[in-house]
This record gives sequence, structure tokens and C-alpha cells, in this order.
Amino acid sequence: MDQLTLLLEQVFNGLQYGVLLFLMAAGLTLVFGIVNFINLAHGVQFMLGAYFSLMVARFTGSYALGVLGAMAGTLLVGALLERTLFRRLYARDHLDQVLCTFGVILICNEAANMIWGPEPLNAPIPAFLQGQVALFGGAQVPVYRLAVIAVGLAVAALLYFVVSFTRAGMLIRACASNRQMLGLLGVDVARIHRAIFGFGALLAGLAGAMAAPLFSVVPGMGDEMVIVAFSVVIIGGLGSVKGALIGGLLIGMVDTLGRAYAKPLLAMAFSPQLAGAVGPALSSMLIYLLMAAVLLLRPQGLLPPRGVRRAGHAPPPAIGRHGMAIARPEASPAWALGLLAVLAALPLLAQALDQPFLLDLVARFMVFGIAALSLGFILGFGGLVSFGHALYLGIGAYAVGILAYHGVGGAAVQWPVAVLASSMVALATGTVALRTSGSFFIMITLAFSQMFYFIGVSLSDYGGDDGMSLPVRSALGPLDLNEPAVFYYLCLAALAAAYLGCRRLVRSKFGLALQGARSNDRQMRALGYDTFGYRMAAMAIAAAACGFAGALLANSTQFVGPHFMHWARSGDLMTMVIVGGVGTYLGPVLGAFTLLGLEKYLADFTQHWPILLGAALILVVLGSRGGIHALLGQRPHLLRLPAARRAPAAPMPAPAATLREG
Repeated sequence: MDQLTLLLEQVFNGLQYGVLLFLMAAGLTLVFGIVNFINLAHGVQFMLGAYFSLMVARFTGSYALGVLGAMAGTLLVGALLERTLFRRLYARDHLDQVLCTFGVILICNEAANMIWGPEPLNAPIPAFLQGQVALFGGAQVPVYRLAVIAVGLAVAALLYFVVSFTRAGMLIRACASNRQMLGLLGVDVARIHRAIFGFGALLAGLAGAMAAPLFSVVPGMGDEMVIVAFSVVIIGGLGSVKGALIGGLLIGMVDTLGRAYAKPLLAMAFSPQLAGAVGPALSSMLIYLLMAAVLLLRPQGLLPPRGVRRAGHAPPPAIGRHGMAIARPEASPAWALGLLAVLAALPLLAQALDQPFLLDLVARFMVFGIAALSLGFILGFGGLVSFGHALYLGIGAYAVGILAYHGVGGAAVQWPVAVLASSMVALATGTVALRTSGSFFIMITLAFSQMFYFIGVSLSDYGGDDGMSLPVRSALGPLDLNEPAVFYYLCLAALAAAYLGCRRLVRSKFGLALQGARSNDRQMRALGYDTFGYRMAAMAIAAAACGFAGALLANSTQFVGPHFMHWARSGDLMTMVIVGGVGTYLGPVLGAFTLLGLEKYLADFTQHWPILLGAALILVVLGSRGGIHALLGQRPHLLRLPAARRAPAAPMPAPAATLREG
């Protein structure tokens, strides 16, 4: 096959992938950009569309009826979810939306596993779309791929016509501009929201139906797809259908051509061994490199809707819808002292019950408690909603694993390297990420996390995608960390130090300045504070703590793998913070214990435990706005002030000389 033929075939492959991404992103950009709702469960519709299409086609013998059935089924599911669940969260924080939709993902994926089983299902290409079309240069393109491209472009043209030239499109544009005014004019805004949700689900179902003959149909197949679709939305511009089309085609081409040509191009400049190791990782990173570049150079996206201003170089929005927030001391540390006493006595209880495994189990809970506490610090007190915080967990773990692989087993070397490496990466990525805000900050942190994830996958000497095992735990002077009780108390001491350090830091001059920047960035800068520097320092501190947790996690599991850095692990950490209580000291720790404990004991109760866990997460969102911390009777650590008040209620410290602007 000559190079021109290969190029033409890859171009059509890229177009086909880009069209599928567009169908996913078109509904997502309308929901995200107009309704202002972060729907992580959008990938569920893609999965359901594939399953519905396959089942209807098998029952009727008609592929066309299968596609129509998929569209009707996902439309119904989307409208049902919006009416019964999502509409309750429109006025809530994005964090609540993330947690609730994550619960929906758990329930739907496990329900698909129960109904259709875990084995991959294959949908045949219909007979009338089989065969290939010969192009110039000898290239052969499957008819089905051309049909997918044609359908996608037809949907794009239809969407453009509807949004631009119909009354429904006029109402959608008006809803995006000023939904309050639209409601005062007598328009049923809730009906528009429901229509947008349903139509977005229909498009995702159509994408799933067309993808079924191309991919294996398995539970959870939409989870990775929705992350790429979010990248398309960010690159194209929030709320822009044209941007979704351009972004989808661009990502489809970049990903497909990168996978085809990255390795050969690298082999021209480097050794075949290096090209073989780096090429696959680089090709997988190209999507996230592209998104990071767009966010840095044009944060509003390539084709944003009219009236969208530049989104970069702005402060993160305050979390919550009731105005500004500043810190005040918690009512009492009694719950923290009680938890410490219980954890200190647990080894004695485990020995009395002859349950030694409890030490390793709870030690793992405490390690994730430290990681969640580090995320809770920048999220709750700095307003930095990072969806890539697990990056530092993985870096800390890999620092231990790589040094151990090369014969350096001392904790005195491994752990400082883990902390330093995590902080340095945070400083490097924060320089770029902190130039964005809001949803853009969420996505760029996810992009950096995924880049390092694929780097971990490419490290074949250290296990690659499979990871690597550690024969022994780190050597720490006279302490034998291979002894469960010793390692347990070490983790307990680390958790107590992290908790006390967080309390001390939040109440310090640095912490008050950080929270002031979170509440009113413009006023803080006018007072002479370098708010960018404060946020950068906060990211480095949180990364250092999370990196240390990663070092402990590597010792706890005696295993290191790239999945430590995957976006799903970052989602777990964010879930822990939200479940426990945002803006609290103890909340992230309680969230970590609750989430991991539910996973452990629900798994022992039933193999379909994700359904119960997902339902529990949804109930937490709907039943308690302050998380577990609020259920325990603690008052929120964040004092809500009316948004109209300009000055912080608490006296702010004088700006530090080293962080003062200009």
C-alpha cells in the first residue's frame, strides 16, 4: 500500500470518528452551554443507543428499525432523567451535578451488565451497507463508513437550520442569552430544557447505534467517549453547534492520523526502540495536547457563540450559589478527635476479632483520606475544581516504584522525591491551568492528568499498562513497614498531620488571602495581592500532600500502575470531597472512608453493588447539600455572604512581600 492510499484511508477513518464525536458533542454542548449542566452521564446514552440498536435489529431483522429504536429509547431515557432527577439540580453547584450524574453512570452501567452481560456483543454491518468504494489512488473506503459520515453531516446541516432559522431555534438562542427574561415573557423554560436534554440524548443514541457495528458493545463503552466529547465541546466553544462539528472533525483527524503516523515519524529522528515506546503514548496524548493548546491560546473555543467573551485570565468562580464565602472555625473538633480515637484503637479491635485484614483495609482508607483532603484544600478553600488531581497520586506512586526498581528502597529518598516531583509538576501545569477558570480549568486539569496517564502506559520498562509490583515496602530506619500494625500507625500519623496542617494553613494569613482571592479576586488584586501566586502555591502544597499519599499508596498496595492517574481516579477523589462536604476539614476524610467502605462492603453483599452505590450518591446529593459533614450536625466551614457585599467580612492580612504584585 503506497503512502497516498494509506493517507486517504486514514483521512476517511478520521472523518468517520469525528462525525461520531460530533453527534456526541452536539447534545452535550447544548446542555452544557445553554442549561449550564455538567452531564457526565451523557455517555450512558451512547452505550444505551448501541444496545437498543442491537436488540431491536435482532428482533426485527432491520438495521434501520434498530437505529430508530435506539433514537426513540435514548430520547425517552434522557427526558425521564431530566424530569425526575436532573431538573432538581439546575440551581445547584456543578459539583452536585457531577456527583449525581456519576451515580447515574454507576447505576446504568451495572444495569446494562445485568441485562446484557459483561461479554462484548458484535453488531453486524447491514447487507445494503457492506462492501467498499474505490477512490483515486487505489484507496478502498468501506461503504458503512461513508454512510456514517453522510448521516453526521446531514445532522449537522439540520441542526444549523433548526437553530438558525426556526422558532424552536430562536427559543433555544433566547434561553441561552437570558432565560429569566424568556420566562417572564410566558415561555415555558423548563420545557425547553427538557427538549434540549431529550434531543441531546437522541443524538448520543444515534451515535451509539452507528458505532455498534464498528466497536464492541460492552457496558461502560460511553465513559471514555464522553470525556473526548467534552474535549470537543471545549475546543469548539460552549454552546456552539458549529464549534462542535469543527472540534469533532479536528479531534477525529488528529487522533486517527496521530495513531497512524506518530511512530513512523518519530522513527525518522530517533531509534526504532524509542519510537516504538513513545509513539503510542504521544498519539494517545494528542487530543489532550490540542485541548490544552486551545484553552491556553483561545479559552472561549475556536467558534464560540456570539457574545461570548474571552474566558481566560479570570478568577475561578466561587463554589455555591448564595454569594461569597469566607472561612471561619468549625464549631468543634470533637468528631475529628473521636475518629482519631477509634482509628487508634482499631488494631486492638482487629486482634480481638481475629480480623488482621482490617489494618490493611483501613490503612488504604486513610491514604485516600490524605489525597481527598489535599483536593478539598484547593477545591473548598481556593475554588480550584481540579478534575486531574489523581495525577499527583500517580506521580508519588511512580516515584517510589521507579526508585525501587533501580535499587533505591529507602523512604528517606523515595518519599521526598515523590513530594518534590509532585510539586514540580503542579507548578509546571499550574502555570498554564491557572490562566483559565471555571469549566475550562476543570478540563485543562483533566487534560494534563490524561497526558501523564498515557506516559505511564508507555513506560514499558516499568510494566506499561499492566503496572509493576513492589517486592517490599520502603525501608524507614528501624521501622518495619512490612509489619501491618507499623504501617497502619504510620498512615494514621500522616493523616493526623495532614488534617492539622490543613486546619493550620486555612487559618493562616496565607489561607485567608487564598479564600479572599476565591471570593473577590479583583478586590484582592487591587489591594496588592498576587492572587495568581497564592493559587500556584496552594496547588503546589496540595500536590505535595497528594504525592505523599501516592507514595503511601504504592507501599499499601505494593503495586504501581498508570490507572492511579486516570481521570476516573480523579473523579473518585472529587466524589469523596463532595460526599464528605466541600469547604470542611474533616469532610474529605469522611467521604473517603464512606465511599471506599461502601465499595468494599456492598461488593461483599452483592455483585451488583454499583447500583446501590450509585443510588447512595444520588441520595446524598438530593438529601444533604453539605454532605456527611452537615449530617453530623457540624456547621458549614464556609460562611455564605450576600454576593452584593464587596468587602471580605474577616480582616485580611497584609500581602506578603514575596507575593505582592508589581
